Amino acid sequence: MKLHEMDFKRRFSVNFYKNLTLKLGEMSFSKDFVKEKKRGDLYPVLDAAPDSYEEIRNHCWHTTGKITRLLGQHFPYATYEMTIEKLTRSAAFVFTSPTAKVEIGLKQTRDGLFACCINGEEKLIPAGMKFTPGLGLLVSARGGFFDVYVRKDDGLSLLCTFEAENFADTRYRKVFIRTTAAITLDSATVSDVRFYLDCGISQADIRPIRYENGEVMVEQGKIWLTVSVRLEAGGWQGVVSWIPGTCEFELTGALFYDSGDDLWGSDVAASILYHREKKLWYIWVCMFSRGHYLGHAVAEGDVRFGVNVIDITLMDKMPEVPDDTLFLGKRGDEDPDFFYDKDSGLWRMCICRVAAEGNSYRYFFFESENPFDGYRCVGHTLSGAETGGSFVKIEGDVYFVTGNDFNKRADYRIYKWGTFDSFEKLHCDYDDGGFRGWGTVIPVKMGTRLRYFWLTFDRHNGSSYNWSYGNLYCYEADDYKVIEQA
Repeated sequence: MKLHEMDFKRRFSVNFYKNLTLKLGEMSFSKDFVKEKKRGDLYPVLDAAPDSYEEIRNHCWHTTGKITRLLGQHFPYATYEMTIEKLTRSAAFVFTSPTAKVEIGLKQTRDGLFACCINGEEKLIPAGMKFTPGLGLLVSARGGFFDVYVRKDDGLSLLCTFEAENFADTRYRKVFIRTTAAITLDSATVSDVRFYLDCGISQADIRPIRYENGEVMVEQGKIWLTVSVRLEAGGWQGVVSWIPGTCEFELTGALFYDSGDDLWGSDVAASILYHREKKLWYIWVCMFSRGHYLGHAVAEGDVRFGVNVIDITLMDKMPEVPDDTLFLGKRGDEDPDFFYDKDSGLWRMCICRVAAEGNSYRYFFFESENPFDGYRCVGHTLSGAETGGSFVKIEGDVYFVTGNDFNKRADYRIYKWGTFDSFEKLHCDYDDGGFRGWGTVIPVKMGTRLRYFWLTFDRHNGSSYNWSYGNLYCYEADDYKVIEQA
């Protein structure tokens, strides 16, 4: 059966709101780190007020007076969380760079509970609630911005955002490697403290990690997906594992990109292939942090796990009078995809580009003998406002599936390689995914079946940030192929 003849049925839908995490560190209250220091100091005291007192009791850290202890090295995209059982004065996280210091937390006053930022001067924002034991405080960093959340029985909600311009340079490694994160309690009790990367308030730009020929990589029943982790504003490139057909997702990695300027860029929409013969990872990605051009890279280390930085090379830029058919970087280029076609001996690639004709995003297609250069334009689509296209190989056919149209709930186009002037439509029983979602159709061998899943997202306006994106949707085709047994 051809891809456009399949009917995709909704399997499930889900919203991951900061609940997938990749742990970076935590405080342990199983040992008394206040008294036991002979064989190591888990969390060194950075500052203590005169006559302050602290103790570990009932798996909690209690303080009278103000005491600050080191957590570890700050990472500019991390979330810091504590569970507060008692709050007489304040509880906060403290970030100290080589040139600046900022303290962000909750403060109890006679007038009530406030979100507090101390960065040269004190800023208070009413929390709009009373303190209750077990309240969770989360501080999510994004360069010089810090988003403050509270976790209560009725869920997690954004309280406010503080800006600290003197921390904007912490995205550079030479700065953040010298920046510390600490916790400070002033007559308070906490039962849990940890810091981690999380999946953000919503996710987008889903694409499976594949082998060089475009086949989806499957190991131990899992596949890996690159997803954009969307924060209150901005985002970064996450990697999640997925057991196909289930709602079992796990945040396993994070990718940041360095073009030689020491900036760990939070760039997204990556296409990643693992070249089995050369044992290398090939990457194309959209470099939002460096002018909205495309970049490419080769990596040896496994990019699916941990916090990775990739040395990236930007495309050479278009001449002053651009030609959309040239394989040169044009400002606004995004959502690339590529694979090696063994039958033709050529690499095939696509770029989502603002076409001079129509001034709207269209896809341009290229082929080359090399994965990163020498590409020649072989065609382009003719209409629409396309985005999020991916190559899909099914039974020897190469399809290209892309989202389209800001105003339609589910408008997904299916092109065949070499035929870019006409398309079919992808069919689904519920049309919620869309508004230029992604056409991520994933063939996966499971048991004796070749099954076809489709992961996409909507734009549910998770924040006031225009590109906050969305809820996730999983569909499966009602058709499958029985795998012939040897």
